[in-house]
Amino acid sequence: MSINKRAILSGLLGATASFVGKLALDADSPVPSAVHSFCIANIIVNISSGNDDDEDEDAMSWVCPAVALATRGICLLCMIGANAIMISSFLDGMNESGSVVGTSLSTAANFSCSAMYGIIFFGEFVPVAWYFGAALIAAGMWLLSSVKLVDSTS
Repeated sequence: MSINKRAILSGLLGATASFVGKLALDADSPVPSAVHSFCIANIIVNISSGNDDDEDEDAMSWVCPAVALATRGICLLCMIGANAIMISSFLDGMNESGSVVGTSLSTAANFSCSAMYGIIFFGEFVPVAWYFGAALIAAGMWLLSSVKLVDSTS
């Protein structure tokens, strides 16, 4: 039995791209706020040694928000890069096992990984029925990955 690793990888990359995109674009994202807090606590303190308070407030009013915005931009570029690699991997996976199996494996891997990201990084609650459904998805992925294509042109 050969597992279609490329189709599964494309699903994982798609979920990762969505996760990074949420970090970049969500208003409640912890990454830009953590970078902004780090900027205020460390960078501005080093810049402000010797300056008067008005200049410090002017610097904090634009430097730290700009750093937080740059962090969002980096996350957005990482999302675009992960999506580009995902598309390449998805096409290779469909060539490897056919469009139905490749799409199904990619989608199942994407759903599963997206749920794991939500549980681990965003503290989302998952009911017990979800775990049963995840087990069925895993069983379906195993069944689909065991499918062998037969050349019908001979």
